[in-house]
Parts: sequence; C-alpha cells; structure tokens
Amino acid sequence: MSRIKSGMSIAIGGFIGQGDPLTLIDHLKTMDVGDLTIYENDAGFRDRGTVELVKQGKVKKIVASHIGTTPEIGKAMNEGRLEVEPTPQGTLAEMMRSGGAGLGGFLTPTGIGTVAEEGKQIVELEGRKYILVPSVRCDVALIRAHAGDTWGNLIYRGTSRNFNVPAATCADYVVAEVENLYTMGELDPNAIHTSGIFVDAVVRANIDYCVIREEVFNGQ
Repeated sequence: MSRIKSGMSIAIGGFIGQGDPLTLIDHLKTMDVGDLTIYENDAGFRDRGTVELVKQGKVKKIVASHIGTTPEIGKAMNEGRLEVEPTPQGTLAEMMRSGGAGLGGFLTPTGIGTVAEEGKQIVELEGRKYILVPSVRCDVALIRAHAGDTWGNLIYRGTSRNFNVPAATCADYVVAEVENLYTMGELDPNAIHTSGIFVDAVVRANIDYCVIREEVFNGQ
C-alpha cells in the first residue's frame, strides 16, 4: 500500500458490496494521499467503499458504471468536488481486460448516440458506427478474493468474482486481500481464477467486511 502516491490511478474490484476490498480501502483512508483517479464498477455500497475516500477529499475522478447506491457521490459531483465519467459496464470491463492483455484499445457500438460518445473518437466500419475506447492501465489495483495463497493465486466465490478478475490484470502493482490465506500448494491449481503472476502482495481480509444479502433484499 505504501506504493500508492498522490495523483495515481487505482482499479478497484467488487460491486454493490460483493468482493469489495474494504480492508485495503480502510487502510487507504489512513494514508496521506489525494488527487486519485478510481476505476471501478460502482463507488461503494451505502456508506462503505470508495465513497469514504471521496468524503475525505482523496479522489479527483471516478470512472464507473453505477453510482446510484451511494448518494454522496452524486452530491460531490453536483458540488464540483468530484469528476464522474459514466461508462457502460461492459465497456469498463473490456477497458480493464484489454489493458491487461496489452492492447491499445477496442471498438464498441455501445454508447453510440448517447453521452458515452462525447469526446470519443468515432469509427465507421461497413456502415456501422463504433466508439474507439482506449484501454486502461492503472498504477495500482485493490482486489478481494475468498481464498488465496502466499504466492497470490486467488479463488473467488460467487458474484464476488465480478470486477476483481479484470482489475487484477490491468495494474502495474496489485494488492489482494483474501478471506482465507493458504501456503503455496494447498490450493487446487485447477480451481484458481487469478494466477499469482498478476498479484504482487497478499493480505488477510477482515471477514466481517461483507454485505449480508438478506439485509439488502429486505431494504434494511
């Protein structure tokens, strides 16, 4: 985490409280950094997640697909304290994936005729228009997995796989928090979702940091 400096870009995994690296975000809250650009599917859930960094004034810009679960993000945007770049979910996922694959960008028809094409280069092929979307490479990625070993091999559980997978590939330095930590060789290699070649550091997660889905569905 000490590698994170002001002005850096950070990819963060998770979506609506599932797979959010809250242990790492809590540590980031204590650090003297600012002017951060965040790439993630959402901005947290309720009052937890990246929204806490926004409240502290550490975040300059968020590139995300969904900010509706965190009213503070909309407030910060309307007050001019935060720049928000709305990006279709599939487009954002491919920005990370293609960045991890070493590609410069890709073409997508998603967003043509909407606000998503503003400021973007439009390419026409065989009579159809596409947005040319640059890939993203971040300085750091913060992700969370259900299990991992000391070499960074990770296993996700259920929907928590979400954006943790592409986020792990698109950054120069990747920190993973894991609920269950094992030594090398204890995990079934056929069950690995993210190879340790992508992960630079592993920490044990606070297992209490997860959303109880029943509470969400019941509106609590």
